[in-house]
Amino acid sequence: MPLLTRKAERGFLESAQERMKGWLELMDERATRPDSPMKPQVLAHELGRRLRDDAIVACDSGTIATWWARHIPARRGQMHSLSGNLATMAAGLPYAIAAQVAYPERQVIAFVGDGGFSMLMAEIATCVKYQLPVKVVIVKNNTLGQIKWEQIVFLGNPEYGCELQPMDFALFARACGAAGFTIENPADCGRMLEAALATPGPVVVQGVVDPFEPPLPAKVTLDQAAKFAKSLLRGEPNSQKIALTVLGERIRELV
Repeated sequence: MPLLTRKAERGFLESAQERMKGWLELMDERATRPDSPMKPQVLAHELGRRLRDDAIVACDSGTIATWWARHIPARRGQMHSLSGNLATMAAGLPYAIAAQVAYPERQVIAFVGDGGFSMLMAEIATCVKYQLPVKVVIVKNNTLGQIKWEQIVFLGNPEYGCELQPMDFALFARACGAAGFTIENPADCGRMLEAALATPGPVVVQGVVDPFEPPLPAKVTLDQAAKFAKSLLRGEPNSQKIALTVLGERIRELV
């Protein structure tokens, strides 16, 4: 290989590594913030740190996939799956049940949003019936987040029809005969996840998070920024809270 080509490839590699280092530092900053309400990144980050080397993680569609991809690193020996076929929702829990049946000795986690989980949550009773020790970690923000942000950023419209009826998933789990945990304080997140993962049998953990935390892309295009502004001007009901959250994220990146 010519020397110039090798130098160019080395330069590209080092440049990519440097950019990746900056990206990981940004992700770590977002995932360790003590804000209240708790940020969804915190829940994903703390879970990722505590997964066993043999863990099988089943994720679902929606903004949950963003937090999974950015904050739960896949390690050698683990298995990760994500629902596909144009964002099919509710696959996380059934995937996890199938994985636990196939691999009864491995740690199996369903990392899901409240929208997807609520579609098939009765399957917790299946886990109880067959004593499948699936651990379900729910990012609970009482909204269909992916749809909301697509309406705002891609269409320039105020969110519509995205709010979910709030419910207590931990209480529901206990009604089914499983264990249920609720995490609201980021300072307690790691400790409570450890307790949940160590609990025998099926477990549901609901992490109550900030519903206005956007799954920001690595780079915001001018078109996306224009659509975002247009949605706020058109009557987005949570415009002030959303604008302050997004502005705060950008200020932290610049500081």
